Amino acid sequence: MAGRASTKSQPGTMRERSPGHWELRAFIGRDPKSGKPRQATRSFHGTQRAAGKALSALVPEVETGRFNRSSATVSQLLDKWLEATAASQRPRTVYENRRKIEGRLRPVLGQIRLDRLEADAIDAAYRGWLADGLSASTVHKYHSILSAACRQAVKWGWIDRAPTDRASPPSPVRKEMVVPTPAQLSALVKAAEDDDAVLATAMALAALTGARRGELVALRWSDIDLVVGRVRIARSLTVAGGEQHTGSTKTHQSRELALEPLGVTVLRRRWDHMVTLSEEAESPLVADPYVLSYNANGGTAANPDTLTHGFARICAEMEKPALKRLRKTKPKATRPDLAPGDRWPFRFHDLRHFSVTTLIAAGVDVRTVAERHGHARATMTLDRYAHALPERDREAAGVLEAVLDL
Repeated sequence: MAGRASTKSQPGTMRERSPGHWELRAFIGRDPKSGKPRQATRSFHGTQRAAGKALSALVPEVETGRFNRSSATVSQLLDKWLEATAASQRPRTVYENRRKIEGRLRPVLGQIRLDRLEADAIDAAYRGWLADGLSASTVHKYHSILSAACRQAVKWGWIDRAPTDRASPPSPVRKEMVVPTPAQLSALVKAAEDDDAVLATAMALAALTGARRGELVALRWSDIDLVVGRVRIARSLTVAGGEQHTGSTKTHQSRELALEPLGVTVLRRRWDHMVTLSEEAESPLVADPYVLSYNANGGTAANPDTLTHGFARICAEMEKPALKRLRKTKPKATRPDLAPGDRWPFRFHDLRHFSVTTLIAAGVDVRTVAERHGHARATMTLDRYAHALPERDREAAGVLEAVLDL
């Protein structure tokens, strides 16, 4: 029965949150400031008896601050790995790793002793997740987390070799890149301008600069020079657990990008809109407001997920006329039933792809494109965007033909 708890037999508690899924808690003292009790919490999947044994092992672990490495479980390894890597990873990465661990890894593999974890058990978990409908790319992300933790366990001397090295995770499948045409992009921006000026500006900047959404929402007006026509990409903003976190860019390097008159016009329009909104709301702009903010004073950055959801909504709106026509003959038709030419299957990140592919197809050298878009290496740009090169290859063939006389 869900909700069963045990509190009397040992200095810890356990609660069955759902059938076979237990929450274990052990008292670790009181907070020196508030005096409130502090507890260590672990998740466990198994029978009530097995959960009791796990709680019995958890209590001395938290009391002594250590545990027997020779009998450590996968769950204990994942906890220690999360703790060890938290300081060097972005809050969003830590949040996503923890979510994946709690959602899939711990319930399926957590109770297994690390030294008894075999590749066949790991592969069985992967097959089960694929059967549940997860994509190969998603399952591979679970493998990456487990593999990183097991490799760390080898470095710590917990095990001699990582069992994940012998596992067979599904190969991630790279989705075909779908990029809007210039006409489609213009239509999307204009559609957003009617009811979401922040989103419209974000879409235009994403296409003109190729900046990532986290880099865009982190922009402040001190990063913009409208006279010279330049924008400095120096930070990235992410959201984890409902809180905003600002850190360095993905490559940990800042970059400055040129803005042509169109980009300057977009930003001047955005500034005028912010000033008007601030005055109407009688909420003065903060000293250095965010460029993309839904607050009248510009003091809080737009949530990057808000841009993603807003963009998806605009794409869905663009498909409505075709869907309405289709439903005259197929009343139960949905978006996937639309003909390819009537679909707007784009993501906000595809605006960045639009920027890269447009520049490469126009003949801009790959190194310049890589630097402008914050790619760590130009080879990565070539590998990811090779599909944009056929026209350049045709031009190259023409050059060779012009100089040869055969």
